[in-house]
Amino acid sequence: MENAIPDFLRRLEDALSQRAAWLEATRIPLLKDLVGTYRTLFESVVGTLVKKGLLRVDPYNYDGKTSAILVPPDTVPPDAEEDVEIGRRIAAYRRQMEFLATQIPFTLAALDLPLLKKVSALFSYLDWEGFSETSHSPTTRALARRVMNVGLSKDALSSRVLHESRLQIGKLSRDIRERIVEIESWHRESWKAALRAKVLPRVTAQEARTADERAARALVIKKAFEVASPDGTWHPHLVQEILGEDHPPGADERREKLLASLALPRAGVAKPDDGPRRRTELLDAIRGLCRAGEEIALCRQVLEENERAVETRKLGVFQKLRRWLRRRLGRREDRFYQIEYRSSAGAELQVETIDFLRLVSEMQELHGVLADVAQPGSPGHRRIEAMDEAKLCDFLDWQVRQLRQLHRRMEGLNVLFQVKAVEAQSAAVRSIKLELLAIENGLIRGDAARRDSMACREAPPPSPAAP
Repeated sequence: MENAIPDFLRRLEDALSQRAAWLEATRIPLLKDLVGTYRTLFESVVGTLVKKGLLRVDPYNYDGKTSAILVPPDTVPPDAEEDVEIGRRIAAYRRQMEFLATQIPFTLAALDLPLLKKVSALFSYLDWEGFSETSHSPTTRALARRVMNVGLSKDALSSRVLHESRLQIGKLSRDIRERIVEIESWHRESWKAALRAKVLPRVTAQEARTADERAARALVIKKAFEVASPDGTWHPHLVQEILGEDHPPGADERREKLLASLALPRAGVAKPDDGPRRRTELLDAIRGLCRAGEEIALCRQVLEENERAVETRKLGVFQKLRRWLRRRLGRREDRFYQIEYRSSAGAELQVETIDFLRLVSEMQELHGVLADVAQPGSPGHRRIEAMDEAKLCDFLDWQVRQLRQLHRRMEGLNVLFQVKAVEAQSAAVRSIKLELLAIENGLIRGDAARRDSMACREAPPPSPAAP
């Protein structure tokens, strides 16, 4: 029995070390991706509401820049000030999401217990699972009313964007909270292990049977902790967990259960019926991305109109005549535009030169491919239906890459033409923001299905059982 505690500590430290490496390599990068996707989808919801005039953009940016995680207020706003107050809260929440996604280091050391508590509160601020006018959260109720107003309107595209974004945000919120709990659990057990190794040996061993005895022993441990770790953070509830784990009878079983909770998950083998299920999910994702063809056709029409409106006003009489003659003769006139974009949040600004006429041609071609695949009974539809899972995954990967590149270019041109229209003081050009948001939503779902399928195919088989 004398060697039970040292042996347990050794095994506990090994388990914590292995789990730390696993969290750093897999779970924390996944959490960062989930946070970035959540932010993108939330921006699509806000952008739609702002465009519909249902949400005010705070002109003062809610008291400036953010330097720490701080959850906005969620009290009941006065009726007369609801529009302004909700606009401020949403602006504050957006800035918090930007700060979290771009300024907080996603490492195990940085994501400590105090920070994780704040991040968890941030993702619980809006009640996405109970997103309705009866939610317990006043801010959620106000936001839900505005979303419902769009759903009752005749704008089917805006309604679809909000509906799909809201469903995905709800799932992402659950996934994010699960990842936070995993990291919190490691920090809790790591703190307890350090207390066992550095502090408890300084305290005389004695059994705490009653609540009063536990409270007295916790006080003794606290004094030893302040000597051993003067700059450390004291967690009294974790000390009570240690006392509970060490309290006989059943102490050995509780310690083994703790070690088992820290064991790394084994890569499972796909069940025989998983193949058809994943194939169905891939087909659904492909069909969902094919719907982007409708948005591409609308984007092409609007971008061509905007380009003509912006460029025609800059041309003189003879330049307009020259352009008209070249079109009549069927001659191609190259027109190039430079757009700016960021490959990811926080990345450096990059510049790309777009051949506008070539882009329009590529949009027509991609629209034709997607429409062919989406049309039941067409050659493209039959080819997709005949593919196995690996080929479906490859086709979905091609869809995602093509649409992601096209989305970036259309978004850049949309911004560029808006700026040119303002500079030229010409008539306002149309925006394709909603169409871009609909495509982005489809890309998020399609990319998730692609990653899930590839992960299942690449997962190594479990190690054979020892003889």
